[in-house]
Amino acid sequence: MIITTKDRLDKDRPTVDIEELLREPNTSRPDVSLSKEDAAYMIYTSGSTGKPKGVTIAHRGLVNYVTDTPETILPHAMVNEGKVITSVTTFSFDMAVKEFGIPLFNGLTVTVADEDQCNDASALGRRMKETKTDLFQATPSRLLTLLESQDFREALSQCKVIICAGEKYPQHLLKKLQTEYPEARIFNTYGPTEITVSSNIRELTHDDAVTVGRPLPNVKEFIVDSDGNELPFGVVGELYIGGCGVAIGYHNLPEMTAERFIDYRGTRIYKSGDYARWRDGGNVEILGRKDNQVKLRGLRIELGEVESAIAKVEGVKSVAVKINSIKGQDHLCAYFTADRPLNIAAIRDEIGKTLTKYMVPTAWLQLDKMPMTPNGKTDLRALPEAKIERNMSEAAANDIERAFCKIFGEILQLEQVGATEDFFSLGGTSLLVTRVMIEAEKAGYRVTFQDVFSRPTPRMLAGLFTDEAAGSEQATHDEVLDYDYSKLQPVLDANSLESFKSGTQQQLGDILLTGATGYLGIHILHEFLENYSGKVYCLLRGKSGFTAEERLKGQLFYYFERPYDDLLGKRLFVIDGDITKPIDRLPVSTVINCAAVVKHFSAGTEIEDVNIGGVKNLIDYCLDNHARLIQVSTMSTVSMGMSDGETLAEGRMIGERDLYFKQLLENKYVRSKFLAERLVLEAVADKGLNAKIMRVGNLAARYSDGEFQINNITNSAMGRLKIYALLGVCPYEQLDVPMEFSPIDEVAKAILLLSQTPKECVIFHPYNHNAILAGNVFGEMGNLGLPVRPVEREDFDAAMAEAGDDPVKAKLLTSMLAYQSGGKHVAHIPRHNSYTMQVLYRMGYHWPVTSWDYVEQFISVIKAMGFFEF
Repeated sequence: MIITTKDRLDKDRPTVDIEELLREPNTSRPDVSLSKEDAAYMIYTSGSTGKPKGVTIAHRGLVNYVTDTPETILPHAMVNEGKVITSVTTFSFDMAVKEFGIPLFNGLTVTVADEDQCNDASALGRRMKETKTDLFQATPSRLLTLLESQDFREALSQCKVIICAGEKYPQHLLKKLQTEYPEARIFNTYGPTEITVSSNIRELTHDDAVTVGRPLPNVKEFIVDSDGNELPFGVVGELYIGGCGVAIGYHNLPEMTAERFIDYRGTRIYKSGDYARWRDGGNVEILGRKDNQVKLRGLRIELGEVESAIAKVEGVKSVAVKINSIKGQDHLCAYFTADRPLNIAAIRDEIGKTLTKYMVPTAWLQLDKMPMTPNGKTDLRALPEAKIERNMSEAAANDIERAFCKIFGEILQLEQVGATEDFFSLGGTSLLVTRVMIEAEKAGYRVTFQDVFSRPTPRMLAGLFTDEAAGSEQATHDEVLDYDYSKLQPVLDANSLESFKSGTQQQLGDILLTGATGYLGIHILHEFLENYSGKVYCLLRGKSGFTAEERLKGQLFYYFERPYDDLLGKRLFVIDGDITKPIDRLPVSTVINCAAVVKHFSAGTEIEDVNIGGVKNLIDYCLDNHARLIQVSTMSTVSMGMSDGETLAEGRMIGERDLYFKQLLENKYVRSKFLAERLVLEAVADKGLNAKIMRVGNLAARYSDGEFQINNITNSAMGRLKIYALLGVCPYEQLDVPMEFSPIDEVAKAILLLSQTPKECVIFHPYNHNAILAGNVFGEMGNLGLPVRPVEREDFDAAMAEAGDDPVKAKLLTSMLAYQSGGKHVAHIPRHNSYTMQVLYRMGYHWPVTSWDYVEQFISVIKAMGFFEF
């Protein structure tokens, strides 16, 4: 129905004549029964997170929101600071309730800008001056656009209260307002439509960081994990919002209402779908929507983090980032406006200093202005197709280069790829390297993961198949082959049970722990705090908006439901830093290094920087400070397999006295850990370093309760189980391969015990020697709905090849192909840890038996975590 005046009657549609209504003599209050639970209005959501839904709001929530009290800080500020607000928000957006409801309920004046003025910043500024507007509200996107007008900037200077809402509040907008309008009070409001306009309000006038403040009066909030458990200060989870502002529900959508509006701990709440965390003073920080964390080629990306990095580039005014398909390939696309034309290559280089490579957009577009929805938000759906950022490249010079250009083009869905274009700069990731290997072998060229990462252009890969490249390839191996290992032999020979029995055990004392937020590091920390009396200093960096202390407390609470607040500053100390940088001298006797980059391969030098350079830094630190170094390594350094043409003597098994025997070291991660071991042993031999190397095996779920690591995708052993589940088959010979599961809590106990052994004991293998056959594990997987059927090797290879032809499945083959050499399967060589076990027995430790219950619990847990979802 249209409400109109007489001169605008539309005879074709039902109308109400306002002038006729105004002539009605009866002006008494309608006698309508009304309660606080009745519907006040129904408004549709913006549809930014799905199809618009009609939300029914009750009177209780509306009255609570607009009433002026000292605790309701926004109405209180508007009433006490201003008189006139100019409304620029469409009536269909619940921000309009703020612009109309608060002023009219409290006796202020509302002036409504027309459509032309809303779209013309200068005209809007003139109207605001004429009406003496001193209160103003807009979305951050709209406000940034309006601020480009001199007339609007002048008009805004007369405003006493400036409010932003409806979108994430950019840090650079806050700084701009604080600098240019120092007399204004600046407010940030937050709240989904479903909780009556806003649930949180924060005055940012003097704040350095953007938060949404405390919950409003009569609003109760919870931040919970995926299981609905409340989370402590600083830990990210989903925000649940309860209280009198919670809507009645969705109009004619009972199932959706029941799903999103639930009873939680005696309170009816709305599940916001927003990530949040508690900050100082009970303030809430919103970190983006759950659905704003996207996956691109298997990698998780927080779009807000990318947008924030771009927004910090000088000249950028507004920015939006999203995933778009360009020529059939998903790309991370960045759109921005700026005060001048900007060089996109320079922006990429700038944000690449703070973002990991896969988070740097591969497609870009500078716009004159961002498209806006009627509600004043950036209209992501209206953004045009961005352009893949390409560098000038040379054409292929021979058939091999042309073959790799074609492979890159097909995988990345590009019509043409130059010989010198970088696979990763074009949008390639480690998951797509799998397909490069598969397609290259089909073309007759066997390449490894390491080849693609170290030679990411078609020309560089083609160079592998020339005589000149063969010499260069040999040179890259000289670092390992040409080393004089004989000088380390006395150290290895002394690593014996006799040395343990005749030597003097060492106390741990106070320790410096690196990598404390990792799966092993956090369990070593817990074991030390629970069963030892010394102090522990955790060397950590802040990350993704968390301080180092917040990261540590969050991990402690996640794994042990205790953040150890009572020990902070007494036995537990957080030191801001990392192992690649100078470390202040600390009163410690032992340094335990759990820090490592655990990726198989990387296009840059981050693996070497941390895993080798960081260890060298710790060696120097321990030598200077007379501390003992415990270097956590991996059994993969001595059990990957043998190089081409090399074999072990029949019956030989690799143990704790072995270092280099011409084993495979092509995997970049494994190679870095091997070179780190060699650095430690060299310092022991040449400089008298007191050190130990702990080669751990498959770090599995806790023995106590089956809890597994958060980032389980990085566990390569579990990754191979996932591949067998994906294929549904395994080769018959795999059934008799022993599988080792080392419960993480037990590994932590073993490492701390072994760290106390005599100085001469330098290498240990703290893995669970109670292995279980892979066939039995597959049987348990079958019982849990993950069948794996044994087949002949050629049938298994065919299944692998078929999966490799499927772009989606090929991405999941990384864990298996990363441990292959030149496209060929490499069997792990025999190993043992009898020396380590004899030492542990004498220290009163036995590994728990890998029981059926443990395997069932473990697989059930990782299945419930979505690990086997394809």
